[in-house]
Amino acid sequence: MNSQVRAIRHRARGFTMIEVMIAVAVIAIVMAMAITQMQPAVQQSRANAGMAEVVSAFRTAQSYAVSYRRFVQVSFPSYPGVNANQLQVTIKNSMTPNAGNDVIFATYALEGSVYYQKYTGMPDTPDAFGNATAVNFEGVDGGPTTGMFFQPDGTFVDSTGNPVNGTVFLGVNNFASSARAITILGSTGRVKSYHTNGTNAWKQAY
Repeated sequence: MNSQVRAIRHRARGFTMIEVMIAVAVIAIVMAMAITQMQPAVQQSRANAGMAEVVSAFRTAQSYAVSYRRFVQVSFPSYPGVNANQLQVTIKNSMTPNAGNDVIFATYALEGSVYYQKYTGMPDTPDAFGNATAVNFEGVDGGPTTGMFFQPDGTFVDSTGNPVNGTVFLGVNNFASSARAITILGSTGRVKSYHTNGTNAWKQAY
C-alpha cells in the first residue's frame, strides 16, 4: 500500500526546475534554427517586392506618357548615397507647349532593407546593358545628367531624343541570393526583370 502511494505521489509531483530549463533550452534551439532557415526566404521575398516596385514604377511612367501625351522623367534622387532606395517619377509638362509646370507624380521608396546595389561575382544580365554600377544607363552611373524620359510614343530617351538602355540592380544587404535586376530597352520602352538563386546566373522573372 505504501509503495503504491509513493508511486502515485512520484507521478503527481510535476517537473523539476532542471527539467523545465532543459525543455526551454530545447525550444529556444529549435526556434533559433527555424529563424535561421527562414532568413533566406524572407530576404528573397523582400527583394522580389523591391523588384516589383521598380518594374511597376517604370511601367506606370510609360503608361502615363502614352495616355496623356506627356514626357515623363524617371530619376533616382537618393542614388548613389548610402542605402539608396528611392525612385521618382516626374511629369515634365515643361517639355510640352502650354502644358504648365512640372509635377512630381510619385516618389517610391523600396522597403525591407532593399537597396540599389551590386554583388561581387554577379555578371551582367542577358540584355547586356552594362553592370559597372548599380544604376547604369548608357554607361552613366545614375543615368544621363540631363535626365531620361518616356516619350508619348512609349520609348525611353535622353534629353536629345536618343534611346536609353539601362539596368537597375538591387537586393538586401549581405544576401547575394537576393540579387535582382530590372532592364529597360529604350527603343521600345520594354521593361524586364531578373532574379538569381545565388548561383551567379540570371533568370528572367517577368
